[in-house]
Parts: sequence; C-alpha cells; structure tokens
Amino acid sequence: MIGSWVKLKTNQVKLNAVLESNYANLYRIAYAWSQDESLAQDLVQDTMLKSLQKADQVESFENIDRWLCKIMHNMFYDNCRKSARWQQVNVDEYEEQLRTESIETLYIQKQDVRNIHAAIGSLPIDQREVMVLVDLQGYSYQEVAEISEVPVGTVMSRLSRGRAKLKKLITSEKFIPHYANNVVDLKKSNSK
Repeated sequence: MIGSWVKLKTNQVKLNAVLESNYANLYRIAYAWSQDESLAQDLVQDTMLKSLQKADQVESFENIDRWLCKIMHNMFYDNCRKSARWQQVNVDEYEEQLRTESIETLYIQKQDVRNIHAAIGSLPIDQREVMVLVDLQGYSYQEVAEISEVPVGTVMSRLSRGRAKLKKLITSEKFIPHYANNVVDLKKSNSK
C-alpha cells in the first residue's frame, strides 16, 4: 500500500515537470484545433488536470507527449459534442460567401501566418486535427491513428483531403479570413 502511494507521488512530481515543459506545445495544438484562445487555454488546463488524475496509469514517460495529446483529443471532441456552436461545414457550399479585398502588400505579408491559420481553422475538425498533428507537430500516421483512435488509412485520407482543401483555400482569391471583417477599406474612408 505504501509502495503504491510512493510510486503515485513520484509519478505526480515527474508528471508536473513534464506538463510544465509541454504546456506551450499543448496550447499550440489546442489553439489550432479550436481557433479560440480561451477555449484552447481551458482545453490545456483540463488536459493537465485529467493527466494528473491519471498519474497512476503512467508507466513510462517516454511517449508522454502522445499520451497528453490523446487525452486532449478526447476532451476536445467531448467539448465539440456538447457545444452547439461547433458544426462541421463544407467550405465548398459557402464559397460564394468567401471573398478577398485588396490590401497593401506589406499588410498581406504580415498577415500570411494569420491567413494560413484562418484557412486551417475553416477546415472540418477531423481534417484540422490530423493536419496539426502530422504537419505541424511531426507525429507519424501511426501515432496520429493511436491518438485519434481511427485507422491509419483514415488518417491518410483526412490528411490528403485537408491538404487539398487548404491549398484550394489559400490559393483562392475568394478566401477572406474571419478576422478580416474588421479591416477598414481605406478607399471608402478617405473619400468622405
């Protein structure tokens, strides 16, 4: 009994250190999935709490980052199921609503990262999740399959479809990121 308590306390101390070192990475993943700062922070917090509650299940710290991603994946999808505001939409159906306004070249260069992030955010959640884990985090297809609890073929299919949609969005002249609605048209405001 005392031996298991000592092991649990040792695991919790090690896990605290691991969580601290993985916070930024978990936040990047959560933000890329959720596209919302406060939701990403909540998701990381909940992931950390859940992992501390499951500290007794940790046998090795070798692949702890994947274990944390799996916990976060499950919590993210639980949150999506509970929240009515998360709905998967087909971007092709709303193509006529997407548009581009001309903006100075310097401004466009500064916004490239935000545009790509917004384009990723407009992908269906399952494709976004796989793209973030494979392309941004460097996980293998097998690792992503384990995290997402889907077959490797499904991971490859989602990744392929997500990349194709992302390329189409980024190269489309009709794509306007969700934050661009706050941009002031200088031509209109100067003509008054």
